This record gives sequence, C-alpha cells and structure tokens, in this order.
Amino acid sequence: MVKKTLSSRRGAAAKAQSTAPKRKRDAEQSRRLILETALRHFATKGYDGARVDDIVAETHLSKNMLYHYYGSKEELFVAVLETIYERFRGRHGEIAIAELEPVEALRQLVAETAQALIRTPEIISILNAENLYKAAHIKSSKKIRMIYDPLFGGLGRVLEKGQKAGVFRAEIEPLQLYISLSSLVYHYLSNGYTLSVILRQNLLSRQHVAERIRHVEEMVLRFCIRPELAARYID
Repeated sequence: MVKKTLSSRRGAAAKAQSTAPKRKRDAEQSRRLILETALRHFATKGYDGARVDDIVAETHLSKNMLYHYYGSKEELFVAVLETIYERFRGRHGEIAIAELEPVEALRQLVAETAQALIRTPEIISILNAENLYKAAHIKSSKKIRMIYDPLFGGLGRVLEKGQKAGVFRAEIEPLQLYISLSSLVYHYLSNGYTLSVILRQNLLSRQHVAERIRHVEEMVLRFCIRPELAARYID
C-alpha cells in the first residue's frame, strides 16, 4: 500500500513537471494574443475608442485573464506602447551605426528611420493618440526611455568620429539632430494622406517615399558636413 502511494505521488509529481512547460507556453501565448489584439484596436480606434470587451471578444479569452496579465486598460496600453517602441528601435538596432563611416552612418540612419516607420505603421496612429494625452501613459514606463539610450550613444560616437576626421562641423547635438531627422520623416508619413489630396499626388507611393528619403538624407548631411566639403559627399 505504501509502495503504491509513493508510486502515485511520484507519478503525480512527474505529470505536474511535464505539464508545467505547457502551461507556461499557453500563458505566454495568451498574453501575446491579448497584446497583439490590443495593439490593433488601439491603432485603429485610439485609446478612448478601444474597448476591453471588444479585445476580449476577439481573443476568445476571459476579461479576468486580461486583467490578470495587464491589470487595467491603461496598463495594457502602456504594454502596447512599449512593444511598438521596441519594434521601432529594433529596426534601428539592425544597423550598428557607430561602426560605419560617419557619412554612411547618417545615410543609413535616415533610411532605416523611414523604413522602420513604414514597416511599423501602427506607431504613428498610436503615438498620435498618446500625444492627445500629453504622454500620460508613456510617463509611467521607464522601459521606453531606456530604449533610446543606445541610439543617442551611437549617434554621438558617429558625430564625434566625423568631427575628428574633419568632415563634420563641431558641436552638433545628437538629441537635437535625431529629433530633426525623425521629424522630417515622421511628419511626411503621418500626414501623407492629407498632403496627397492637397498636393494632388500620391505622396505615399514607393517613388515619392524614396524621393523624400533622399531629400531628408541631403538635408541632414548638409547640416552636418562642413560646407566646403559638401560637394565631395553629396551628389
């Protein structure tokens, strides 16, 4: 009887150990499903328009499960913001700009910033929604602020390398340069539909987007490169 009891306990323990990884995978899948579904809803409907009930209905999970993983609609939105920032910066991370020749590094940063926004269109609509709240949700996330630190560090090294080589002007502030660079791309893409109607041309076509990237690239390079050397590096 004792042997049978011990055997049963060992069997139960073994079964629990074997099912633990599956439960973990199921939990991760459920959490990811909620997050991805919420991302689509916040992107298309904004923070106010997105409804927890609609998100839950699409996932076929319970509302209790959503609140178990994310606590509240606000915390879910913060998680969505962190996700899109990670994806956006992840695109930048594919290029180690500090290891490139300075002028080429700036070219690549402009191109990759544009491509990251094109490949992650949700970031535009979600950030537009967050700006209506004056960044109230982003303020609660330390993670988002830390995501950009490596970028500014790398850009700073690129500018320093270019200055030491005698190619770039001195005292270019990395943060201000990145704000200007990203704004020139972000504004174009976020207002592409309205500008296309006003200007009577499809500014979001592949051709026009490529022209815009070249234009931004030239503006950034002309700002950074010493004037007497511009003709050597800019077509």
